[in-house]
Amino acid sequence: MAKEKYTKEQKKIIRKFRVLAVKAFAAVMLIGCVMGFLFFFRPSTSQVEKRKLTEFPKFTVSSFLDGSFFSQVSLWYSDTFPMRDTLIAADKKVKDLYGIESSTMMVGGHEQGDAIPIAGEKKEEKTADKKDKETEGSIQKEENQEPVTAPDSQEMEAEIQNQIQQGLYVKDGAAYSVYYFNQGAAETYTDALNQAAEELDGIANVYSLLVPNNSGAMLPEKELKGLGGSDQEQAISYYYSLYDKVIPVKTIETLREHNDEYLYFRTDHHWTQLGAYYVYENFCKEKGFEPHKLSEFEKMSFEPFLGTFYTELQNQDMAKNPDRVDAYVPMGTNDMTYWNTDGSKQEWHVIEDVSTWDQSSGYYCYIGGDKPMSIIENPEIQDGSSCIVLKESYGNCFVPFLVDHYQTVYVVDFRYADVNLVDYVKEKKIQDVLIMNNITIIGSDNVANKIAGLL
Repeated sequence: MAKEKYTKEQKKIIRKFRVLAVKAFAAVMLIGCVMGFLFFFRPSTSQVEKRKLTEFPKFTVSSFLDGSFFSQVSLWYSDTFPMRDTLIAADKKVKDLYGIESSTMMVGGHEQGDAIPIAGEKKEEKTADKKDKETEGSIQKEENQEPVTAPDSQEMEAEIQNQIQQGLYVKDGAAYSVYYFNQGAAETYTDALNQAAEELDGIANVYSLLVPNNSGAMLPEKELKGLGGSDQEQAISYYYSLYDKVIPVKTIETLREHNDEYLYFRTDHHWTQLGAYYVYENFCKEKGFEPHKLSEFEKMSFEPFLGTFYTELQNQDMAKNPDRVDAYVPMGTNDMTYWNTDGSKQEWHVIEDVSTWDQSSGYYCYIGGDKPMSIIENPEIQDGSSCIVLKESYGNCFVPFLVDHYQTVYVVDFRYADVNLVDYVKEKKIQDVLIMNNITIIGSDNVANKIAGLL
């Protein structure tokens, strides 16, 4: 009689494992079905990261044959997983469990900024090469491009965010960006502005408004030196010293005089409109305008506001003490028009009511946020006056103050537009060009080159 292969007890165990295996397989299949169902319910934007996620690629025969289509699908698939923002926020909370969050800390690696030369030191060297650079610039400007056609700006956006978030000093529920000077970017930027001013000499005035980040304006000198970054006042002075026919507008000195006021947000990298107002007063002095008093404007406020620093850090001290966004509505008009990156036109408001938007959206109340091209027509002024502002997001809360001084205000965001600014100024007979940027944001070669390409 053959001996039985398995005992009854062993058979019982085997049956149990088979049932478990079937259940596990069924669970995997169910998860696969659910994920497959969610294939068409994937997010297109991230509120947490404040960016547009990768779009599903357009199919072409060439991209299919060379394999790039499948690479793009893979990138889209990994960038748009369902419940992305929820999972990112949960990941942050898990990481916070590793240790106690300090009220004062440094986030991000330390960089080493270039040594800032003595003001005007390199001017002679720059002048020697000026003729060659102007010739190169004129070759780039042969074609008059449409103002609302935008290049792919995702790489630039990532670089700008890295510039802002690299080296954050967190203190008592507020974050401060440390600034690192870049000699090459400074020379590229000032060369471009000088060339534009030269080409527009006798046609339009070119103004430069370089705005410090919050650490340079708000922190005491002793505390700033301990952070190891570059001196922003010295850097702005150096930029301004390299200008020829460009008119510099004072910024950092005035902001420091008022740094006991609410000039910058605690949870976001932008300045407030109050900070912009003090620089607007300085511009009016240079231009010969009489600045309007804040009390003359209708004021709107939006709170709570938790901005880019909070999004990055999820700092609980920030959450307990959120920001408030104050916005001053122009007196002549609150109507404007902007164009999207796809060329579509949108009627909007200079100051939009965002009280029903989410708590990260407060700064979007100004001029519709970051658009390639915007135009504001003030019906109360009929003298043909006009200005154009070349800016990034720091210019958004500054623009509303210009509306009551010009018949037409043009706004171009260099990150999304592809416009030949000098030719555009000549075509539209614009009298004033304001080039307004935060000094940290323009502190990379790529960003400076992008601005130079528009000038």
